[in-house]
Amino acid sequence: MRHGIWVASACIWLAGCSAPAGIATPTQPVQTRPVQPLIVLDPGHNPSDGGATSVLGTREVGYNDRFVAELAPALQQAGWQVKITRQPEESMSLIGRAQVANELRATVFLSVHHDSVQLRCLRQVQQNGRVAFQTLKPTSGYSLYVSKENGNFARSLQLATDLGEQLRALGRAPMLEHAGKTCGEGRPLLNPGLGIYRYDHLAVLRHNQVPAVLLEVGVITDVQDEAYVDVAANRKKMIAAIVRAMGEFLHS
Repeated sequence: MRHGIWVASACIWLAGCSAPAGIATPTQPVQTRPVQPLIVLDPGHNPSDGGATSVLGTREVGYNDRFVAELAPALQQAGWQVKITRQPEESMSLIGRAQVANELRATVFLSVHHDSVQLRCLRQVQQNGRVAFQTLKPTSGYSLYVSKENGNFARSLQLATDLGEQLRALGRAPMLEHAGKTCGEGRPLLNPGLGIYRYDHLAVLRHNQVPAVLLEVGVITDVQDEAYVDVAANRKKMIAAIVRAMGEFLHS
């Protein structure tokens, strides 16, 4: 980070003398250049592994790439510098994603994913000749993850709280199935009302020294929730909520 300042010369002015041009006198205010916050956006998964398979037979990684591509310019317009860990055709290790944020000393790190449930709570279906998966019961909503092994857990939890509050304000409900052991993994919920989970061993979070959150945007194996996140107008609302949350975080 670079700070541009004018510093007064360390000399004693004699009566009747004036300050040389371009140098501030002790009575003039020090001028500083504002520092632009930096967010590292991480589209989850790689083209080779793809993540979850949606009810349309589409791999999760495509949803993640699309959401990040739409979120990045909205954050830039709000005054953020944005660094994306990988492009859609690229692959990157989980630890490598965290290292990007650490090396840049980012303000925040946000990993973007789209959700599913355990295989035992899905049924396999065919969609346009492709294998697809659908939840056995309606399962929708966003979820947020933080790691207590993150280098800045308190601020990570604050960021997750700000995100949860803004997403709830849209009318989005949190997805709580991961706290159960039937369709989920028994993850501990730090804030059920805001859908904030603790998942200490998530590599992209635990290897980060900056505030870091993983966001599951929606459940792409649920017919209605996949349809919700697939509508551009709905994504625009969620993105606006995320931008507001980032602003709240900066001023908290």
